[in-house]
Amino acid sequence: MRRPAVTFSLFFIFVALLFGAQVSSKTGKKKSNQTTAGNSFNLECAKLPFDAIAVKPDPFAECGNCGVVSAKAQPGEVAPKAAQSHAKNNFCADTSKINTVTVADLRAFQTQAAQKGLVSTDLPDRSKLVVTLNGTSITEGSVVRLVAWVQDAHLSDCAAGEEVNCNISGSAHSDIHIVLVDPAASGGRNQDECSSVTAEMSPHFRPVAWSQLNKKIPTSNVVRVTGPLFFDNAHVPCRGLIQVTTGPNKDKPPFRSSLWEIHPVYDFAVCANTDPGKCAVNDSAMWKAYDQWVNDPMSKTTATKVTEGCVEPGTQAPDSVPAQCPNKR
Repeated sequence: MRRPAVTFSLFFIFVALLFGAQVSSKTGKKKSNQTTAGNSFNLECAKLPFDAIAVKPDPFAECGNCGVVSAKAQPGEVAPKAAQSHAKNNFCADTSKINTVTVADLRAFQTQAAQKGLVSTDLPDRSKLVVTLNGTSITEGSVVRLVAWVQDAHLSDCAAGEEVNCNISGSAHSDIHIVLVDPAASGGRNQDECSSVTAEMSPHFRPVAWSQLNKKIPTSNVVRVTGPLFFDNAHVPCRGLIQVTTGPNKDKPPFRSSLWEIHPVYDFAVCANTDPGKCAVNDSAMWKAYDQWVNDPMSKTTATKVTEGCVEPGTQAPDSVPAQCPNKR
């Protein structure tokens, strides 16, 4: 008497498993069309430094902490590239101690790195990235704060993507590259880009207001940028503070005077005064968070720009494989 019931139950289970496998297959196929990154992003601390305005859950969670590397990368290149991406995705640096730096300081750090032989596209040991500031040693990952003019802000590698962002194109998957110039120098925002330094806003958890920066750049006020120090050894700095545009030694983009940058941005604020000389870096009364400032009708910004060379929606470049993160940051 029991056998028909058992047979029916087994048949029902078989059909359910088959249907589930088909659904899983279709879901997996859909996801692989979006990205083949393979690893999901893991916030390596309890709270984001900009937690109150962060977009959650992370809209770019499909790209892991160390991005991807090319399937054609040489064995000696894989670990350094993964470590570099991991450093770019450092949302957990110690903010209890913030080092105030200037554009001139970041240039001095570049000189120190060159003297130590650290200007190399592949750095197997990033723990050697140590510089001296006012007699004190600071390392990559130390939190710094900089006051500067924003000369420009644009989506970085939006058309093709970059390894840290899993080689996925599109505005939602691209860093916002911020060109910063010295408020102590003449020329205001119109200084040569080769005199600039860089900050980057990551797409992970990026606040909605920050995603407007490439279209709404402060034009009359300097900004204050806070975040971990990062050495972008994938690039080459300009030879001088004036861009060389011709000849065999011409400078190549992205133009900057130092490979030391702020990446990722933890805090972005705009000075309440149009006179940079009155924008003391640690005077909290002088600074207004960009997400509040940009919504003030009195704020002066650049005109809206067309999204730069983006392929929307984002697609992933072929021949990318997930990068294995190092054991320690």
